[in-house]
Amino acid sequence: MILAMTTKRTVRGWAGGLGLFALASAGVTQLHAQSPSINQRPTIARALIGSSRIRSGDFKSAGTSGICGEMPKEVMGIARFVIEFPSDVVPGATLMSIAFGSDQLVGRVTKATVFRLNVNVKTANGGTPPAYVLNTDGTIPNSSGTATLTPGANGAVTLRVVGQERDGETIDLTVTCS
Repeated sequence: MILAMTTKRTVRGWAGGLGLFALASAGVTQLHAQSPSINQRPTIARALIGSSRIRSGDFKSAGTSGICGEMPKEVMGIARFVIEFPSDVVPGATLMSIAFGSDQLVGRVTKATVFRLNVNVKTANGGTPPAYVLNTDGTIPNSSGTATLTPGANGAVTLRVVGQERDGETIDLTVTCS
């Protein structure tokens, strides 16, 4: 059963945890449309954050995503493109974690203006400031951005997010899952 295999893996954040809870409570035992390729994917990520007093810089990481891809409608009641990175601590990384979700980037859609993004970084002096949050879904006013998906060879996908949060901090994030 795919659900049994999936629950043995580490699923972090709001996207994965809620989906598995919903499946378990609904009594679903299989994910018919679930592609195993969205779990545990090799991933590289880079975030350029600007106009910030506490976290401006160029942050990078490479490791394994817990989830990277489109979660089918059967998981959460609505199809959603999700990235939860990394699945485990990446030694030496300055880009500590990424949580991204968009209900618009599903099917064959490659560009969205409604999404939620949370990025945690480690600064050059070793500090770990509060997360950079860019929610363009209306929950945080004066936040805007564009998320673009680009398919690659052998099922790889690249997500690029360019945006600005309510306090004027900017982000240019690129995540490639292979």
